[in-house]
Formats: sequence, structure tokens, C-alpha cells
Amino acid sequence: MSEQVLVINDLPGVAKVAGMSNLPILEAAQYEVALLPTLILSTHTLGYPGLVKHYLNEAFDEILDHWYDMDIQFKGALTGYFADSEQITTTIDYLERIDYSMPVVIDPIMADFGQLYDGFSEDFPEKFRKLVKYADVIVPNLTEACLITDYPYSEDLGPTDYPEIAQRLCDLGAKNVVLTSVFQDENKRDKETGYYIYSADSEPYYHMHKKEETWFKGVGDISVSFITAYYLLGDSVKEAVIKSSDYIEKAIQHSLGVERDPKLGIYFEPILPEFSKEIDEMRKE
Repeated sequence: MSEQVLVINDLPGVAKVAGMSNLPILEAAQYEVALLPTLILSTHTLGYPGLVKHYLNEAFDEILDHWYDMDIQFKGALTGYFADSEQITTTIDYLERIDYSMPVVIDPIMADFGQLYDGFSEDFPEKFRKLVKYADVIVPNLTEACLITDYPYSEDLGPTDYPEIAQRLCDLGAKNVVLTSVFQDENKRDKETGYYIYSADSEPYYHMHKKEETWFKGVGDISVSFITAYYLLGDSVKEAVIKSSDYIEKAIQHSLGVERDPKLGIYFEPILPEFSKEIDEMRKE
């Protein structure tokens, strides 16, 4: 029997971000993806003039209702960008209605650099606070984590702050927390970036990698796609993050090698055969 994964995210036509990253990576891991777009766009929202958007409005609710009526049994779920806060409420209602449990990975996309993205209403942090209850894994950046937990944000946040921020997310219901774009050593802050992995029943763990000068859009979307694939196959969050990070670094090198426009996101297609082969071996085991 095939395994279906529910993905709730926006769908840009051009650029490898959001659903355009989730879909090929999860399918390379041999999952069937049930993709529920929160918003359809011509491109992503950063750096392209003349952006075209199409909102699903009531169709978002109706699609989830239809899948509920069909009693589709998902292997797991991944949530990303919500077009409005009411979609978060609808998703929570759906998770409450289903009478089976499934792992849920949440990427609470809404903010960076200390503030909400343009167009996001002030109730987004409150709505995500309620969604965290369902998270087997939550993968926020520091701004998002601070907004959800009411932890004061500043550019000076560091290793002394991460345990408290992560514990607050666990107190809200998250089983595992992966804080992104953190540093471990102040002296290497300009050279390294990475993840802080935390759960209530295991030792915290840092996984760092080289900070590239070129900043590609959508790195987080690709990372959470790999993490979801590995986690649903039984890897620990730590294992999933380490493997994900290795593929991200390889994909970035491919992207730099073809002089790709960073706005288009990472050119990750060349690494998918290697990833798919690894997944095939994992499934055989």
C-alpha cells in the first residue's frame, strides 16, 4: 500500500520554494503527496515585481472536508505557509476531527528579522501557538519561535537563550524543536550557521555548517522536506537534520556551479537520484 503525506503550503509557479520543493523531495522518498495549496502564486513573494496571487478562500475548507469524508489515512503531515490565519484554524479543526494519530511537522512561516512578513495579520502568532500542540517536530527561525512563545526577540539572542525558547515550544505541546539559523560559537558567528535540536527527553544538539556568502531563497522549505521524509521513515530528529543538512550543502554547491539566480532557490534536482537511492535502501532495511 502506498503512503500518502498531507502537505499544506503555498504553490508558486516559478522558483523552488514552498510546495514546489516539498512535492519532488517527498515523492523522491516514495511518498504520495496530497498537496493542499494555501495560495497559488506566479512566483514567490520576495524579489519579483508584478506578482500574481490566487486565493483559495472557501475552497481550502472544502478540500479538507472532502478528504475527511473520504477517510484518507495520511502517513503524516507537513504544514508551511498559510495565506491567512483562518486557514490555521481550519487545519486545527481538521486535526481535531480525524480519529487517528499521525506525525505532524510544522514550519511556522510568518516572520524573520524580528517582525512579521508584510501582509500577515497580528493574530498569526496566536494561531500558531494553538497549532504547536500537534507538532511532532516544529522548525521555526528565531523570530517565529519568539513570537509564538512571547520570548523577547533581539539580534543578540544566542546559546544562552535557545534552551528557554525551545522549552517554551515544548510546553505548548511540541515534541521536538529544531531552531534554524542559529550559532553555537560567538567567534564563528560570521562563518557558521545551523540548527539547535531540542526535546524534553534528550540532550540538546547543535548541527552547524558553513555560512555561504550567497543566500538562496527557499533553503528552509527544502530542509524541512528532507527532515519530514527521514522522520516519517523512522529516523530521529537529530539524524534527519544531519542528513538534510548534508544534502542542502551539496545542492548549494550545484547551484553555485551553474551561477544560478539566488531568487530562484536551490538547484536541488541533481541530488535527488542519490537521495532516492538512499531512501530505497532504508525502505529495504
